[in-house]
This record gives sequence, structure tokens and C-alpha cells, in this order.
Amino acid sequence: MSPRTISESEFETREAELIEIARSLVEKACLTTLTIDKLVAAAPYSKGTIYKHFISKEDLLMAICNKCIQEVQELFVRALNFKGNSRERILAVMVSYIIWAKLHPSQLFAVLSAHSPSVAACTSDERNTTHHQCEASLMGLMNQEIGKAIEAGDLELPEDMNFEQVTFAMWSASWGAMALIMSKGHSEKLQPMVLERESFTNARLILDGFGWKPLSKDWDYQETTKRIAHELFQPEIDALENADTPFIFI
Repeated sequence: MSPRTISESEFETREAELIEIARSLVEKACLTTLTIDKLVAAAPYSKGTIYKHFISKEDLLMAICNKCIQEVQELFVRALNFKGNSRERILAVMVSYIIWAKLHPSQLFAVLSAHSPSVAACTSDERNTTHHQCEASLMGLMNQEIGKAIEAGDLELPEDMNFEQVTFAMWSASWGAMALIMSKGHSEKLQPMVLERESFTNARLILDGFGWKPLSKDWDYQETTKRIAHELFQPEIDALENADTPFIFI
């Protein structure tokens, strides 16, 4: 009897299931221990079937990364619907990013590792293309919001800078705080650091530095943060509480 041919929809459903199993393995152990063999052991499918979906460990890693970026984008979209000024909406994006990172700490580093040239080199062309599309779409949301801020008169873009540089400044500051603090281990220098506090400090320094209005001295962004969390992300805030990793309001 010849093997049953499955539909494209069934194939996509199975792949999504495998990605979720792999993500659970990453959270239970760590990113560096993830292998195709471990996925085979955890999934109800043969190694041959799994290799129909992922050509390598790196391809699996990129699939996880792409799914993570898609989830972050969904949160960003929700954040950018916040009823407030442009800077409050940017703050909402940062709140959503922190929430996602705290919900998926190990997968935060999966996204970083996917930027490695060695990972891209062992990933399928199709998945690499999807990755570039996901990142472009995510960054596009931020660029659009910067454009709205300029139109509203909240931000004046420096003559020697473009939208992408402003987005990168915010992204790198957020990512840097997350990566350092969430992987601090027993570092004495990093132990006193609080993810939410340091992230918002970075944001304040960058946005005030750009002159993005209202400036910190003119607005209660602590109150805005509380509104954002409770109006937009209450289910996620509750999930963090249940996981004993509460969102810390600074």
C-alpha cells in the first residue's frame, strides 16, 4: 500500500503542531539542547515525516523564530491600537515586547540565534524568505508609527537619520536590556537590574533624546504603562502572575 497523501492544509497543521512541540522543548530545557532527534522523541511522527517539514535543526530553529516574530507582531498591532498619543503607542509596543519575552524567555534567544549566518545557511530558502518577510513586516509597523508621530508634530526626524535608524535604536535598546537581564545568571553587576525598569529607562533616554513629545518631564508615563497593561494585555498580565513572573510596574 502506498503512503497516504495529505493535503496542504493537513501538512501545515502538522507543521504547526511540530513547531509548538519544539517550542515546549526549548522552554523545558534550553535552546542549545534542541535537536531533530529530541523532536522525534517528543512528537507522534517518524523522523522521516519530520524531515519532510524541517531539513535541519537550523531549519527548525528558524521556524520557531518565525512563529515567535509573528506572535510579537500580533502584540504590536494590539499595542498600536492604544488610544493615546504617538509616544504612548510606542510605549505600548515596548510593554508588549516585555510581556512576550517574560512569557517565552528561552524563545527570546531563539529569535537572536536565527540571525546567525550559520543558521541561515542551513535553513531552507523558503523559510529564510519567510523570516525576512516577518522581520520586514514587524519593522514596518514601527516605521509607520514614526511617520504618524512626525505628521502629528510629536517628533522631528534628525536630518541625518531615517525611520529605520530610529526603529533600530528603540529595538536594540529593548533587546539589549532583555538579553542581558534575562541571561544574567549569577552576575553581581546585573543582579540589581529589573527588566521593566531598565527597559523603560532606556526608552525614556532614547525617546527624550529624539525629542519625541510629550517628553518624560511633561507626561505621567507610569500611569500610561498601567493603562496599557490593563486595557490591552490583561490576559497576558494574568498569565505572568500565574507563572509567578509578574509584570513589575515601575
